[in-house]
Amino acid sequence: MNSACKECMLNKHLNNYPEGAPEELIREYQETLVRITDQTGAVPTGPEVFYEVKALRKRLFGEGEMDYEQIKRHFNALMLEIEPELEKRVEASADPLKSAVQYAMMGNFIDFAALDKVEESKLMELIDRAPDITVDAEALEQLREQAGTARTLVLITDNCGEIVMDKILLRQILRMNPDLSITVIVRGGPVANDATLEDAEQVGLTKLGHCIGNGTATDGTVLRTVSREAREAIAHAGVVIAKGQANYETLYGCGYNIFFIFMCKCMLFMDRFKVPQFTGILAHEDPAILFGVYGDEELLKRYEFRQVRADEAEKINAIERICFPPNEACPEEEMYRRVKMMPGQFLVAVDRKTGEIAGFLDGISSDEDRFKDEFFTDMTLHDPAAQTDFLMGLDVLPAYRGQGLAKELIRLYAIWGQVKGRHRMVLTAHDEKVPMYEKMGFRDLGISDSVWGGDPWHEMEMRLDG
Repeated sequence: MNSACKECMLNKHLNNYPEGAPEELIREYQETLVRITDQTGAVPTGPEVFYEVKALRKRLFGEGEMDYEQIKRHFNALMLEIEPELEKRVEASADPLKSAVQYAMMGNFIDFAALDKVEESKLMELIDRAPDITVDAEALEQLREQAGTARTLVLITDNCGEIVMDKILLRQILRMNPDLSITVIVRGGPVANDATLEDAEQVGLTKLGHCIGNGTATDGTVLRTVSREAREAIAHAGVVIAKGQANYETLYGCGYNIFFIFMCKCMLFMDRFKVPQFTGILAHEDPAILFGVYGDEELLKRYEFRQVRADEAEKINAIERICFPPNEACPEEEMYRRVKMMPGQFLVAVDRKTGEIAGFLDGISSDEDRFKDEFFTDMTLHDPAAQTDFLMGLDVLPAYRGQGLAKELIRLYAIWGQVKGRHRMVLTAHDEKVPMYEKMGFRDLGISDSVWGGDPWHEMEMRLDG
């Protein structure tokens, strides 16, 4: 969890306990709160830590989740009442898709998790100002092109009331692409005023596509913990639209084709996007942001960490031939296919001075228990919704060794894997490399079933779920 979220959570909760609570419970509460907010790394995210805070307060003080049902029904009904007028405004605008995005941004104001209260007068003021919102032109054109040609689209919802604006946006996209298959993912249980299946039914979202719960009652969409059904829908979607700050915080960096739509309501988002409070944002997913946030400060000065690009297949192949002997290197044609078809499995380090790739790490995702040699020759075994990354090759050119680059590639790949929903990473290593990988956090599982290249390998595992 980042420092801004930690500070906000401590300010909000550290001295907020029931009047008359016993001193020993207050002390335990404060000590535990400090400990669970002091977790670092990509995970747990702010929404996950907040879930732990609520569980702590329930255990120590008997506090339950506030009942938002009446609030949810009210805001659903309120937005349904003005839906026809908003639809007319969208249709009358010069760019209906842009207009629908603007209203979807403003709907994100209805957020009782991020705001102490939601004033209806302020909401209506923001809705009236929606046509004046600046929308990132490049992201909008990407959304227009990709949603207009995709076969499948997943909408990950956020708040009640807001989902009426989401419905307007989906209808605009369906006008561009009538054959589009839509899946709507809502929360799997009550979380503040977040939308559930009952809310989707109330506002009519269920008439636009298949609606499912994500299997959890946590803010955001944590791919490590959502249902297999939800994870598969997101992983295989042509386009994903994710609404709200919590969905951005839990999904950004995963590498899927996600368009984030939300309103900046808290300091973390205002600082990250350099905008005032209540500014609407449309952003397209870019894993490089994740690596920039969690990368080693010194190494980030020398290297850019990012996903591989399609035109870099030849360079990747050349590096593989340098770093591995012919009998152990991934077959050339297979490597070309991997770079083209599954770039989200390649993390590259690019020398900022020369623009050349200094090294890379790639893998294949599967729910197999053990490493299979077929992973090297059959990319159809890759399952993006699986929860184990089997690492195929850690390649660092000789001129760049001894700088900690290999260790950083492993560390960032692990963070990337956590965001994608992985629970572990598995690799194979020769005897002499086992100590190196143990220092990086891998555990030796013994001799592997793999006979790739003709020599024995150790199978090694790193857990990503604590």
